[in-house]
Amino acid sequence: MATNGLFSRERALKVNQWALLLVLVTLIATPLRSHAVVAVLMLYSTGYLVANRASLAVTRFDWAVVGVLSLLLLSRVPIFVIDDYSSRYLSPGFHMVAVVPIYLMLRHLLTPLDTRQVRGYLEWGLVIGTLGALAVALYQTQLQGAGRADGFLFSINLGYLSCAMAFLAASLIRGSHRKAWLLAAALAGVITCLLTLARGAILAVPLLLILLLLLNADRLGWKAITASLVAMVTLALVSYATLPSVERRVAYTVDEFTNIAQGDIEAAVSSGGRLQLWTAASHAFLARPLVGLSYDEREAQIAELVEQGVLTDWVLGVGRGHAHSQYFEMAATGGVLGLIALLGYLVAPAIYHWRLYRRDRSNAWAQVALVFTAGFAIYSLTEAAIHHEMMTTFYAYMQVVLLALALCHRHGVSSSRGT
Repeated sequence: MATNGLFSRERALKVNQWALLLVLVTLIATPLRSHAVVAVLMLYSTGYLVANRASLAVTRFDWAVVGVLSLLLLSRVPIFVIDDYSSRYLSPGFHMVAVVPIYLMLRHLLTPLDTRQVRGYLEWGLVIGTLGALAVALYQTQLQGAGRADGFLFSINLGYLSCAMAFLAASLIRGSHRKAWLLAAALAGVITCLLTLARGAILAVPLLLILLLLLNADRLGWKAITASLVAMVTLALVSYATLPSVERRVAYTVDEFTNIAQGDIEAAVSSGGRLQLWTAASHAFLARPLVGLSYDEREAQIAELVEQGVLTDWVLGVGRGHAHSQYFEMAATGGVLGLIALLGYLVAPAIYHWRLYRRDRSNAWAQVALVFTAGFAIYSLTEAAIHHEMMTTFYAYMQVVLLALALCHRHGVSSSRGT
């Protein structure tokens, strides 16, 4: 390993620590795009790997991780060819593959001692990022009078990302020296999520809280778990009572489900619209099960379904027939290959993190990664949460960071036990 210069171990560790902090600070609190930071880090990591190639050893497990990170891109190659080599299909996959050199650098670079230093940058990035995002959300909704917070993103993306940030902070509370700050960050992220009125993200909050409490039941005890659930319900009731936008959103949701129950899908614009988009995506999958349909083919098929009365005219206004669900989107444009890729980059990491945490409850990084992945699995039900370039990059980057830290912890414990 190089001992001095730009790619020395000490320099590389600092670069990674500051990059992690900057990604978390810029993600939802600033108009800057966090994937620009990841792009610079990717270039640096490539140089690092070249400079340290003599001591670089890539294991079979590392190759498996590289394969998982490549699945999204590979699953899109057939439809890329079918649609006259349109690059729009490959962009999210390339953003996921871009974190491969970052992962390999972290695996080569990190030692158990380093995880403590990385944790500090991670925690402060979450604190600054969530508090900054809350300040922007409050300014928009309480001072500017906006109906819902969108920060510097679409409100639905802000909802998912603020929820993800909140539960990254909440998952790190155990074993941290900054418990109060992380609790504040978690609350700030949840409140920001509520102010976006993004129902898919808000639905994830109680589910992720229950998961987190169950994972920590061995230390918390049932009194603390009950108190946490009561606090969650209290926050929801207070939000409903004090925020007119939340009250209106609840009433709107009740009306939508009433319309759906009565068979008036067209009147339920948001929820009913998603049902129609999922129906359209199902037809696209059935039309070409292996690789799905191109975007133009999906739009043409939707027009036919509207003529047949299967769908309403509303669906015609949705570009590309976007399914507003990661699962349905991968099935519609990706087919079986897309669903296999989804299992690789979404389900397989959750299973692996759970196995790591089940074997060693002291591995906080495995717990954080499990909750983080479970969150995106929930967000993906009602939105293509790992489809937009920024979302894809953030998801993949945090996966490799948390995985590298979890593996570092595991190897450190194994070494201390002499195994």
